[in-house]
Parts: sequence; structure tokens; C-alpha cells
Amino acid sequence: MTMQYLTQLFNEISALLMSFLIAIGAVTVPSTHDPVQNKNPDAIIDFVVTGDTQICTYMPEREANLMAFSQDILNSDEELDAFIIVGDVAENGMEDEFQRLSSYIRDFNTKNFILAPGNHDIRLREWEQSKDRFYGMMNDLNGTTTEYPNAYYKHVVNGYTFLILASDESRFEDAYISNAQLQWLNVNLKEATATGKPVFVLTHYPLAESHGLPNTWGSGNSDGTGTLPTYERKNDYDFTGSIGDQSNDVYDIISKYQNVFFITGHLHTGFGKNTYQAINEANNVHGVNVPSVGIDNKDGTYNNPATGLYVEVTEDQVIFHARDFGHGKFLTENEFAECVKAYDLV
Repeated sequence: MTMQYLTQLFNEISALLMSFLIAIGAVTVPSTHDPVQNKNPDAIIDFVVTGDTQICTYMPEREANLMAFSQDILNSDEELDAFIIVGDVAENGMEDEFQRLSSYIRDFNTKNFILAPGNHDIRLREWEQSKDRFYGMMNDLNGTTTEYPNAYYKHVVNGYTFLILASDESRFEDAYISNAQLQWLNVNLKEATATGKPVFVLTHYPLAESHGLPNTWGSGNSDGTGTLPTYERKNDYDFTGSIGDQSNDVYDIISKYQNVFFITGHLHTGFGKNTYQAINEANNVHGVNVPSVGIDNKDGTYNNPATGLYVEVTEDQVIFHARDFGHGKFLTENEFAECVKAYDLV
């Protein structure tokens, strides 16, 4: 039995399962009464950011969540400046999984698809092959032919800089951030923050012991209420669930520049106290951990899948709006106390 035949068989079975889920009403149909749209008339750019779609042929519930998420964006007339997934696009980094993801998002009203590789995207095969496959998908979405000699890269949207960090080698759960990548991050942050504009550093993996780690790794019982204290650097971390051994190196670089937003996934935590954490308050550096699209979330006050953030940037603020795309609504304070989180720029 050839691999091509097996792939075709999986696709046919998956299609049948999706039809069944739709027929019994298991696939959410998002409401159109509260669409994705600009909230602030002074916004210069806006984008959607989420994580962990983790699509695969043998878990149709994940595809159902992605289907509902995508339909909510397609229901809107809003032209997004970017659509972002911070890693674990696919469950196994397979070509067919990337193609399935692309089929759901390629018609979004945006000119910029920005994707960060996660551990599930690169861990099961040779690193160079995984990297090329991942960025082949992104080139296809963006209609480009960009060559990616490294897994990390810079993407500029209307003058605003997005820096994407990624593992420089195949790892199972964490990442390896090389000295070359760290130097690249430092140089590009220095250049981009000199403009006075906020800079968005995107990677799949949070800093060590940030956003409730290590307790939020694999748990489902954490209290989602309250807020987290400002992040503190130390030398004896538990690296469980984090970016790994280079966590302090990354922290040392991002914390010395102003107006940096470090946006991550990986934890599958719902909206709650673990979503936002100050990294360096004096320099206005903040961590943002986004929930999962494909997998049920945990450890929050709002744990639905198919959730993410709609982000607006004005001259003096970055504003995060929590949204349940699967049900087509922005969250209220009763569902998530910080359903709207606005950071003043310094």
C-alpha cells in the first residue's frame, strides 16, 4: 500500500467524518451579529493572531474548530493587515496537513500571512526538509517566492516590524535558538524600536516559567482568575513547556528595548490570568500567550477552542481584543476580565 494511497484514504475518511459532524450539528456555525471589525477609528494596522491549529486527518474535531474559526473571518468585510499563527500549524508537519490548513485560510481578506514554526511542524523529520515544507506553504499563501535560509525571519507590515523566532534544529518540545539568531534578534530589535513604533516578536514557545509555567504545561486545573506578577529573571529555571535553554538569552535581548510584544502559543491555555504578563514594565515589554484553535483550552476563565486575538495598533496604543471566532463574538468582562487589553506606548 503506497503512501499516496494511504493519504488519499485518510482524506476520504476525514471528509466523511466532517460531513457527519456538520450533519449532527457538531461543527459550530459562528454568529454574524458581532463580526470581526475595526473597533478604533484611529487604528493604523489591525491583525488576527492565534495558535495551535494542529490540523490532521485523523482528528476531525480539530478541523471542525478550524472550519468555524475560518468562517467567522470570512463572514467579515474587514480587510486585515495580517493573519498570524504562532506555531503548531499542523500536528505532524505533513504536506497534506499544511495543504488542508491553507484551504481554510487562503481566502482571508489579507495580503500578509505570517506563520511561526512550532515543534509539531518540524519535529518528526529532517530539519531542512521541515523548514522548506513549512515556508513553501507560507509562500503559497502570500503568493511569493521568498527563500528562507533560516527558520527565523522578519516581516514588515505597513512600516510595523514582526520578528519571527524559530528553532534552528529539530527538537521534540522546545527550541534551540542559535547565537546567530540571537544576534539577528538584537540587531533587528534595535533598528525597529528606534522608530518609536511597537515591535511584535512572534514565536511558538514562551519564556521559561512565564504564563503560569510549569504548572500550565499539561495541566487543566489552574485557577484562571487574577493577574500574573511581572516576570523575573533567574538562573535556575524549570524549562518545562518553554522555549528552552536560551530563554534567558532571549529575555535579555527583548527586555532592553521599548514597546516589544512577545507573542507565543504552545500552552493551550484559555483566556484568563495566564494570557498577559509584563516582562519589563519600565520598557513596556509584555508577553502575550494565545489560546489554541484546534485543541480544547484549559487553565483559563474561558476555555473554548477556536479562539484568538484581534489586535489594533494606533499611534499611542496596542489594543488586544479577545474573540471566540468559533461562535462569532468578542468576549465580555463576565467571560474574561481583560477581554480588552490596551497598552500605552512609551
